[in-house]
Amino acid sequence: MPSHRTAATTLMPDFVPPMLATGGSRPFSDPGWLFELKWDGYRVEAVVREGRARIWTRNRLDAARYFPDLAGAAPWIEAHEAIVDGEVVALDEHGRPSFSLLQDRTGVRGPGAARDPDAPRPTADVRAAIALAYQVFDLLWLDGHSLLNEPLVERKARLKEVLRDDPMVRYAAHVETDGEAFFAAIKEQGLEGLMAKRRDSRYEPGRRSRDWLKLKARREQELVVGGWEPGLGSHAELGSLLVGVHERGELRYAGEVGSGMDGRTRAGLLKRMRAAERTDPPFVNPPRLRNVHWTEPGIVIRAEFTDWTSDDLVRQSTFKGLDPTKDPRDVVREPLPGEGPTPPRATAVGKAPRAGSKPQAATPAELAALEALPNAGTWSIGGRTVNLTNLDKPLFPAVGLTKRDLVRYYVTVAPVLLPHLRERGLTLDRWPDGPDGPHFWHKEIPTYAPDWVGRWHYESSEPDQSHTYIVADEVATLAFLANQAAIDLHPWTSRTDAPHRPTYALIDIDPGPRTTFDEVLVIARLYRTALDHLGVRAYPKVTGKRGLQIWVPVEPRYEFRETAAWVERLSRAVGATVPELVSWQWSVKGRGGLARLDYTQNASNKTLVAPYAVRPLANAPVSAPITWAELDEPDLRPDRWTIPTMPARLAAVGELFDGALTYDQVLPEL
Repeated sequence: MPSHRTAATTLMPDFVPPMLATGGSRPFSDPGWLFELKWDGYRVEAVVREGRARIWTRNRLDAARYFPDLAGAAPWIEAHEAIVDGEVVALDEHGRPSFSLLQDRTGVRGPGAARDPDAPRPTADVRAAIALAYQVFDLLWLDGHSLLNEPLVERKARLKEVLRDDPMVRYAAHVETDGEAFFAAIKEQGLEGLMAKRRDSRYEPGRRSRDWLKLKARREQELVVGGWEPGLGSHAELGSLLVGVHERGELRYAGEVGSGMDGRTRAGLLKRMRAAERTDPPFVNPPRLRNVHWTEPGIVIRAEFTDWTSDDLVRQSTFKGLDPTKDPRDVVREPLPGEGPTPPRATAVGKAPRAGSKPQAATPAELAALEALPNAGTWSIGGRTVNLTNLDKPLFPAVGLTKRDLVRYYVTVAPVLLPHLRERGLTLDRWPDGPDGPHFWHKEIPTYAPDWVGRWHYESSEPDQSHTYIVADEVATLAFLANQAAIDLHPWTSRTDAPHRPTYALIDIDPGPRTTFDEVLVIARLYRTALDHLGVRAYPKVTGKRGLQIWVPVEPRYEFRETAAWVERLSRAVGATVPELVSWQWSVKGRGGLARLDYTQNASNKTLVAPYAVRPLANAPVSAPITWAELDEPDLRPDRWTIPTMPARLAAVGELFDGALTYDQVLPEL
């Protein structure tokens, strides 16, 4: 199967919500990543139809208001229709991005200019004196084809092919592998920072993804204005802005910004704040100040500052400019240089760096080499060499499948499987002789694992729960695991950088001995109705054995006790409608053969069988994502899809479970 699907259609969307980056701070080098300059400008998306471009800010404002010379005719791209993503910057006399000049070029400094349609705009002479560059770094759509699911490195290659020479529109080049040296050069030149992007990452509209990281070289922060204090003298009406950042969906007070604003800027801000004045503070932790005025939190500013105080306030801050293109709800605290999340591979304790670029799936040539191997040998895949043994050993003799078939399956479905395993500790269920033989669980990475296999050490307060886990983040790791007869793959429900903050709330319909699959489906349909009523997005999958799971993606803001409590409340409401099918007794004997709605799986150190993982049963079934509509199909079975049939299923319906990774949500009150 191809590494990614390219979906053809006749309708290009009018706008694609931009993919957002997660804050990082420590530069790293890795051949699996690309590194771009973090442009100090305004994010702009261009939608091109029949030679003309409509341009949008990240929160879908008409960007032509700020950049009229970029809208309209689009001779800079060789395409009938296209959507590109990039950032518009103003350039100083040395060709470096300047946010201050961008404010002058757009007229945002003027009184109310960012929102007031009647505010004066810069003259043509002012615009001509300040050079602009549209740094285009991604291609989302091209001539009837969505590229959202294509790897970044392929999207950028296509982008470079279709861009024409233009004085204003430029291809945003990147550096491969050596992010540390690139970051050092950025810092030396006083530039804003660096963007690190997985070379095989898909474009995730509207989502803040961990596949894109932003690393700032300067101490700057976007802030939401929630009020103001009067000052003295010429600043009597506006002395300082009261600002905040969002944390877990709430706006938290983060201090004051008073310096760096000229008279025109103060007048413009004051006009906007007074127009949106309110009587109560918008912050969940408002400061105790006298003579303060509150305003609706709709203005985003950028500020430079020296540090965060111990009580999370910006210290010695200076106003840098307005950002009318930023949605205030997207403003969160960014890590300072030298703090924050560790780099993607810093949690690994391998002895050797990864080498070479790694496709997400085995290539046709690699698969042909696998078929040509004798019973044992070395196989090159994804830039790695994997030792394979006993390839012709029957693992599923009832259906004639061998270990070679298991290896082939896992490296074939790698494009859809790996995203669900990355950055998660992995518990393995190994079956050396197949489902008819003994099996054992593996948490600790074996000593003979190659140095390049990712790993993560979890230190628990209970010594017997401390382990160094395998982290499967490349296709070669899947080949290694399949060679170990790791039929079952069980990733953590949380990521390695926040092991106590799950990214899913799990609904597990665990059938009892008397439970039929039709009864499982009755319960699943009740959950479907309840979740739809609550407006909660969730993703069902058959387990490959007898049960059915529903994954509810959540923002990693909850503790396990919170997701468990939420699932329990929902499950007890669902179970109350079919008491003849459900038991709340936790012992198997006490359940009387009825189904259990197991909310206790929402716990630290618990794992889930991964979507697309094989199950240790005679017919080699697969834990398969399904659509909600398929709950009503008469031929649905928990083991309907198997090693031989799952690739065709994927080719027909695509990846149904990607929303479990790309859709963050807050759980409603129950």
